[in-house]
Amino acid sequence: MTHVQDKVRKKLTARQWNKYLAVTEYTERRLTFGMHTGKMIKDLPLDYLKWGVLNLDDLWADYFSRELQRRKPNYKL
Repeated sequence: MTHVQDKVRKKLTARQWNKYLAVTEYTERRLTFGMHTGKMIKDLPLDYLKWGVLNLDDLWADYFSRELQRRKPNYKL
């Protein structure tokens, strides 16, 4: 298997896993990108969550926003 094929396979596996997790709690999702790849949303640093809310696409921004609200109910962006 080539390097490109391996990367494509890993990305498809991650997407399938995230689809499965869509029916479970968002905090259990693992990041498939960036400096915190492999970490669960519930384990991300607060500053990274804030950054994600402002810079990521709608789905991930929503997950990050929900986690911010879970940790800090009175937090306003």
